[in-house]
Amino acid sequence: MLIEFNVQNFRSIKEEVTFSLVASADNSLDNNLIKTDLLRDNLLRSAVIYGANASGKSNVILAFNFLKIFVETAHTFQKGTKINYSPFKLDKKCLSKPSKFEVVFIKNNIKYVYGVSLNSEKIIDEYLYYYPKDRKALIFERKDTNNYRFTIDRKEQKFISEKTLDNVLYLSNSTQLNYDKTSEAFDWFKDNLGIIGTTDHPRLIDYTIHKFSEDEKTKKFILKALSEADLGINDISVSIEKILIDEIPTPIRERFKAVMSGGDRKLEKIDIKTIHKVIDETGNEDYVKFDFKEESEGTKRLFSLIGPWIDSLNNGRVLIVDELDTKLHHLLNVFLIKLFNDPTQNKNNAQLIFTTHNTNLLDLDIFRRDQIWFTEKNPSKGSTDLYSLIEFKPRKDKNIQKGYLAGRYGAIPFISDDRIF
Repeated sequence: MLIEFNVQNFRSIKEEVTFSLVASADNSLDNNLIKTDLLRDNLLRSAVIYGANASGKSNVILAFNFLKIFVETAHTFQKGTKINYSPFKLDKKCLSKPSKFEVVFIKNNIKYVYGVSLNSEKIIDEYLYYYPKDRKALIFERKDTNNYRFTIDRKEQKFISEKTLDNVLYLSNSTQLNYDKTSEAFDWFKDNLGIIGTTDHPRLIDYTIHKFSEDEKTKKFILKALSEADLGINDISVSIEKILIDEIPTPIRERFKAVMSGGDRKLEKIDIKTIHKVIDETGNEDYVKFDFKEESEGTKRLFSLIGPWIDSLNNGRVLIVDELDTKLHHLLNVFLIKLFNDPTQNKNNAQLIFTTHNTNLLDLDIFRRDQIWFTEKNPSKGSTDLYSLIEFKPRKDKNIQKGYLAGRYGAIPFISDDRIF
């Protein structure tokens, strides 16, 4: 479970901003809360981020994504490999300052705090704390790149630190060297944090197909979700065929060989048919098959999301989606969100974070005030501010959508009245 995320000097984010899933004292929509004995406060099951174009919504998501990918891959870096450092560029002073990230999360009922600061050349500071028996304890602390401090397993950790390059995360390298105290935190990034960008990716559809084919229970869940979404799909037929690269026509084969190495060098040919029920003129039922490519763009988008959705709900993952509303009707957005907010569907305390432009979701029957966030571009600095609706203390009977569109909470584009033509 995610508790809090902090980021500074990354893309449009200059000063440190904090995104929190810690619930406020708001006593509405109790089902939207995760209650845990581990924390004094409850956590939120979901949160939404609004903002004008170019206000920095996606950069908040990209910060999550950068940290996840870097943690997962840093151990593969060679000496001299550049880090994908993206500081705030509108202030020259920031170009010589590190980007900073900190995430607070729960893994296997233990709270962790992991932080790192870096530039394109090296890791500057890095630390990992945890709270066994609800008391803060240090796993490692790294300052000025190579100045380490350990309070446990000193001999083993010193050996690992000496084998950690300046541009490599100690968290990643120590996990690869089988140090179990850091592996839990590493696994949270790898296994418990999922991120979906704005562009539909064929792999998402393939992922849903594989989840569909895994077992009958998952298949029923997916079909039920598609049925609830009222897409007219009664069943799905899937065929997955393994193809050896050597069986592919020569020009295409050479391309694949250039980007693939090792393994059994096999590809998959996936054929998807959707099955729709119709009633003929005599009142009899009939079933018609469609190629998946004949379905609407909204159906394809929902189908690409439903696999990761179900996987997150079943395994209690944090799922982050940029522009959830892309190609989806408002009611499909509500359907997907309610799967996370409903404790009877979300039994494993999964969490959803997403950005959107769909103001119809600014509804206090769907979200609590502390679940609604905004990004706004600071007009004098060009940097991103991130803040929660709860800071405005709106009444619970307030029309949030109307107030947002009227500019009461900021985070909307300023459009001048000047004529273009």
